[in-house]
Amino acid sequence: MKIDEIRALEKRAANGWAANEIHEYDGWEIRFGNGYTGRANSVSEYEDSTKRMEDKVVYCENLYSSKGLPANFKVTEADKELSEYLLNRGYKIVTPSDVMILDTGDKEFSDVLTNEGIEDVSEFLKDVIFSDEPSKWFEPYFEFEGFTDEKKIEAYKQFHANTKVTKLYVTLMHEGNVAAVASCAIEDGYSLLHNVIVDGKYRGLGFGKKLCLAAILKSKEMGAKYSYLQVIKDNEVAVNLYKKLGYKKVYDYCYLKQNI
Repeated sequence: MKIDEIRALEKRAANGWAANEIHEYDGWEIRFGNGYTGRANSVSEYEDSTKRMEDKVVYCENLYSSKGLPANFKVTEADKELSEYLLNRGYKIVTPSDVMILDTGDKEFSDVLTNEGIEDVSEFLKDVIFSDEPSKWFEPYFEFEGFTDEKKIEAYKQFHANTKVTKLYVTLMHEGNVAAVASCAIEDGYSLLHNVIVDGKYRGLGFGKKLCLAAILKSKEMGAKYSYLQVIKDNEVAVNLYKKLGYKKVYDYCYLKQNI
């Protein structure tokens, strides 16, 4: 992808998981979310700098320090100069991840639907509940993720409340029970698929694939031409699933975290 395309997609991803506090500084976005999750507590470069990089990095470090946090930068191949500077400054690489995209109008995705025997979409989705708000979605999501810390739970709820783009919450039912959940954030024809989790007792039964397909198909119905996601590189099970669904890697990213 071109640099401007990468930056635009990164901005959409940030909008789909909105931090509590955001500062704009010379083309950089500095985000704070009480220390929970990298995306909501990191700096992203969306425009070329006009100020000295060293001064900007020190500015960010001081802001994070004021909140008792190490500075954290989300960098892609579009940020080579910044990445090199931070590594030389002693920053450590954290959570290398891939960004993958699926074109919902592509023949390859049509072939996936055919191979899955999906001819009647409404029939395929009969066990799936969709909503534009997460009140009933939260409980199974937190249970499946094993979240018990109330501060963390409240922080996650706040990120969802902060998110102002179109939201989609997906709940897959099985024999009257919630088997899996996911959510999407849709902006400018791109649907971010995230928060994908299957109840432990139902893993290995194909529910993850069905959940993702349901999210993709509903997002397409809502006007999304593309579905995209961010996945940790060493999560081989998830990466292989997404490849089977037709997602293709377009670039990677990592966090560069201040070593303090």
